[in-house]
Amino acid sequence: MKRIIIFSAVLFVFTAFTTEAKRHHNFSGYFYTELSPYGQWIEIDYGVVVWQPTIMQTGWAPYSQGRWVWTYDGWYWDSYESFGYVTYHYGRWYHDDYYGWLWYPDYEWAPAWVEWRYSNDYIGWAPLHPYASFSISIGIHFSNVFHTPYHHWHFIGYNNFCHQYPYNYYVAPNHRYRVYSNTTYRTNYGYRNGRVQNRGIGVDYVRVRSGQEIRQREITRVRDPLQIRGNQGNRDEIRTLDVSRDQLVRNDNRNMNVKQDRRRTSLDVNKVDLGDRNRTTTVTRNDNKVDRKIEKQRNDNKQNTVNRSDVNNKRTDKKTVNRQRTQTDVKQNQVNTNKNKRNDQNTVNKNKTVKKNNVNRNQNQVNTNNKRNDRNVVNQNKTVKKNNVNRNNQTQVNRNNNNTRNDRNIVKQNKTVKKNTVNRNQNQVKNNTNKKRTTDVKRNNTRTTTKRNKTVKKDNRTTNKNNTNRKRTR
Repeated sequence: MKRIIIFSAVLFVFTAFTTEAKRHHNFSGYFYTELSPYGQWIEIDYGVVVWQPTIMQTGWAPYSQGRWVWTYDGWYWDSYESFGYVTYHYGRWYHDDYYGWLWYPDYEWAPAWVEWRYSNDYIGWAPLHPYASFSISIGIHFSNVFHTPYHHWHFIGYNNFCHQYPYNYYVAPNHRYRVYSNTTYRTNYGYRNGRVQNRGIGVDYVRVRSGQEIRQREITRVRDPLQIRGNQGNRDEIRTLDVSRDQLVRNDNRNMNVKQDRRRTSLDVNKVDLGDRNRTTTVTRNDNKVDRKIEKQRNDNKQNTVNRSDVNNKRTDKKTVNRQRTQTDVKQNQVNTNKNKRNDQNTVNKNKTVKKNNVNRNQNQVNTNNKRNDRNVVNQNKTVKKNNVNRNNQTQVNRNNNNTRNDRNIVKQNKTVKKNTVNRNQNQVKNNTNKKRTTDVKRNNTRTTTKRNKTVKKDNRTTNKNNTNRKRTR
C-alpha cells in the first residue's frame, strides 16, 4: 500500500512538473536556425528557452543600431544588425540581472515592439518587456507591473529622429534621467489587415516638431531570410521577414544545442503570456469552443439516430404498426436534426457577425481615438506656434524700443563729448595765450633788467674812473 502511495505521489509531481514545463516551453526550431549563428540559446528555469546575442558592446541595448521609418503599419525599425530582422519584429527583450539582455521568443509580427515617451523637445523608445502582450480589443496589456528603467531608454531630438544614423545623436547617459522625468508615456498599437500596427507618436506631431516632411515608405515582405541578408547594404528598399505561423511554430530541428543553465532569473515566467503556440490575435478561441459544442451535438444526434436504427432492426418480430411508428419517429428525429443543424449554423453565423462587429467597433474606436489625439496634438502645435510668434513679435518690439532708447543715449553722449571737446579746445587756446603772454613778460623783464644792469655797470665804471682821476690829481 505504501509503495502505491509513494508511486502515486511521484507520478503526480512528475505530471505537474511536465505540465508546467510544457506550459512555458516557447522554443521554435525556425528561430533556433536563424539566430544560432549570432548568439546562444539558454534554458532558464524549466522549459523557458531564450536567446542571448554573442557580440555586445559596452552599453549596448536593443533598438539602438538602426533607423525609424514611417510605413503603412506605423513606425518600423530598420535594423542594421544581422539578427535584427527576427528579434525586433518578433518577441520581446528583457534585461536580466545576471545574464544581461535576453530575447524572449513570440510568434506575432509587428513593425517594432517598443514603448514610447515624448515631450516638446525629445522623443524616446525602449524595448517592450515580456509582461506586455497584444490583443485586438485593448491593444497592449500588461500581466505584471513593470517600469522600464530610465537608462534603458533612447532619447533623441525630433530633428534627428528619422536620421539615417540616429545613434550619433542620442542623449548622453548622464542626461537621460532629466529628459526621462520631463516626458510622457505612450503606447499606441492597433490591428489592421491581419497585422499589428505600431502608431507610436503621431507622424503629424513629429512632422510639426521636426519641421521635416516625413514620407511613407513601402515594405517588401519576403519569406526567404537570404533575401534580407543580401539586401542589408541597400537602405532604399525595406525588406521584412513574413512567414506563416505554422512555419514559425514547427519544431523540426532535432540537433538543438541549448545551454542548460537554469539559474534563477529576475523574470517572473509565471506571468509571461508569450510563446504560446496556440495563441493568436484573431480572437478565434471562442469560435473554436462554439464549433466544438456544435460538433458534439451533431455527433450525439448521429449516435442517437444509429441507436434507434439498431433498435428497429432488433424488433423485426413486432407488428407493422410499431414499425411504421418507429419510422415516423426516425423521420421526426431527422427533421429535428436538420432544424438543429440550421439553428447551429445560424448561431455560428450570428457569433461571427457579432465578433466581426465588435472587432470593427474596437478598430473604429481606436481610429477615432488616434484621430482625436492627432487633432489635439495639431491644435497644441498651432497654439505653441502662435504663442512663439507672439513672443517673438513682442521680443522684436522690445528690442526696437531698446535700440531707439540706446540711439537717443548715444546722441546725448555725442553732444556731451562734442561740447566737452569744444570747451577743452577753448581752454587750450586760453592756456596757450596765457603762456605766450607770460613768456613775453618774462622776456621783456629780462631785457629791461639786462639794460639796467649794463647802465649800472657803466655808471660804476664812470664813477670808478672819476675816483681814480681824482686821486691822481691830488
